[in-house]
Amino acid sequence: MLGPAGPHGLRVLDIYAGTGALGIEALQRGATSATFIEQNGRRCEDIKKALERHKLAIQGSVQKGSALNAVGRLKGEFDLIFADPPYDLVEFESIFELVHKAHLMAPNAIAFLEHSKMTDLPDSLPGLSLSTHRVYGDTAISVYKSQTTPTQITNPEGE
Repeated sequence: MLGPAGPHGLRVLDIYAGTGALGIEALQRGATSATFIEQNGRRCEDIKKALERHKLAIQGSVQKGSALNAVGRLKGEFDLIFADPPYDLVEFESIFELVHKAHLMAPNAIAFLEHSKMTDLPDSLPGLSLSTHRVYGDTAISVYKSQTTPTQITNPEGE
């Protein structure tokens, strides 16, 4: 879905990382860095071990905590965002409100949201607009693209 270049050179945010498979695969395919957010402590340790095993530890960082809390602690911009929460946890709008307010999306960011096919997501989320929606069995993937434009510089004096 990313095209022939794949994630090469991109900064990745893997929210609700679970095993970290999405972020780790992005790193293996050339992403510059990946930040993983996972609430489960054991899974955080498993992600760290997997990063070490694949010799990717220097490129990855793992943040333990709930997605809603951990996103607020992040700095920098991300080009590629994965969000794959448990199907019964539908907080995409809240998460992307925080991502947007924290200026975590690069100007051309892409977000891949995995969810139940029964979950209806809006045509836009804060800073994002729906680009593609595909259904695979009981699973759906909604792809959103950034609506962010370069920040306009204004004179604080109002001149």
